[in-house]
Amino acid sequence: MKNPAFDNDKALGTVEGKVRSIVEKMGADVEYRFYNWATLNVEMDTIRKPTIVYVLPPSGDFYIDANRQEIRDFPEAQIAFLCSTEFDFESEENDALIEQMKRLCYRFIKAINDSGYFSELEGKLPYQVLYDHLDENVTGIVITPILEEEEGVSLCEDEYETPKESPDKTE
Repeated sequence: MKNPAFDNDKALGTVEGKVRSIVEKMGADVEYRFYNWATLNVEMDTIRKPTIVYVLPPSGDFYIDANRQEIRDFPEAQIAFLCSTEFDFESEENDALIEQMKRLCYRFIKAINDSGYFSELEGKLPYQVLYDHLDENVTGIVITPILEEEEGVSLCEDEYETPKESPDKTE
């Protein structure tokens, strides 16, 4: 679901909107979800293909650039690469699924780096294997990159205000 107040046809104003756009361009073989962990636990049984989940970020930093008169968001993101699995299957099968989710992560990192929305991800990026952590049987990995926006919100315009905060322009 797009954030209509800040993501529109002219610009993607949220980090989540940018991540969603990147995943949607990766192809029909990948699904995208934006959830917190509790909602993901409930909704995971509706997922039928490899899925990239942008987990509601717990925290981050703002970078205030006085020269460019903008604020950029640098959330400490959690991004999960998941697929539904059978419970109690052979280790080789689970390892193969983990490797498939790693390959999906590689595609995502390339797409992030090619997008121009964020500074390139490079260097060491830890991941955690996710198996049997949710009510639904899933296998995958979770990465925790800091997504540094290349272009933020201008301080010279009203786009940082929510629609109900915007001054009435009918005067």
